[in-house]
Amino acid sequence: MPRYSRLTTLLILAAAVGIIVTWTVFTPPGITGKADAIGYAICHRITVRSFIAGDYQLPLCARCTGIYLGAMTAFGVFIASGRYRAGYLPHWKVALGLAGFVGLLGIDGLNSYSNLLGFEGLYVTQNWMRVVTGVFCGLTLGNLVFPIFNQSVWEDGGMRTAPIHNLKELAGLALIGALMVALVLVQRPTLLLILGMISAAGVLMVLTMIMTVGFVTVTGRFRAYNTWKDLALPLTAGLTLAIIMIGGIDFLRYQFTGTWEGFLF
Repeated sequence: MPRYSRLTTLLILAAAVGIIVTWTVFTPPGITGKADAIGYAICHRITVRSFIAGDYQLPLCARCTGIYLGAMTAFGVFIASGRYRAGYLPHWKVALGLAGFVGLLGIDGLNSYSNLLGFEGLYVTQNWMRVVTGVFCGLTLGNLVFPIFNQSVWEDGGMRTAPIHNLKELAGLALIGALMVALVLVQRPTLLLILGMISAAGVLMVLTMIMTVGFVTVTGRFRAYNTWKDLALPLTAGLTLAIIMIGGIDFLRYQFTGTWEGFLF
């Protein structure tokens, strides 16, 4: 286990408490308010391109909701299958299928953007299309973030396996992703609210993992950990850095717009 000095530990913990508390105080109140602040940092949050749970607009637009629900779905499948330490990227055949998911999002995203600017696209993008392409792109994101994280933090480089082994398993993951899409499209307010909170948590989880990789790399502790207990301090640093990023964007956007609402077009 890599040893951190007492001073380094105290500085990281003090920074974590100070930054997280500050962000909590200056963002909208309640769990939904914090979820909104997370979404505010990475998403346009345009109302007509978002799902509404009762009278509450989800913290992320339809596409971003799908992306991070997809990532969380992938993480859940990997954990349930015991491959949460998978350290290899998928086989090229699986990677090609995952790239296809990203390509579909790119096509639909460009078409949607052209609609937003007032141009006539190939078709009129609907929210159900946004969440479908988002979820499947999120499955790809999960297949990239998990192995890279594991390769970077664990002393043994993680399990010598990919999260998804073959096209059959990819089809199974895609089916679970489709079920997640169906849950969103049912549009039951309580269920939508839960899914919205999960998607916001997905943003925080992905950013924390990425920032943790950056932290262990910069501090010279790449592949230096054996247990989750060993990794507690780097994960705390990663979470803190994620909140700094989110809070910084929140601050700049609020200074520019003067509102926590989505962009208006």
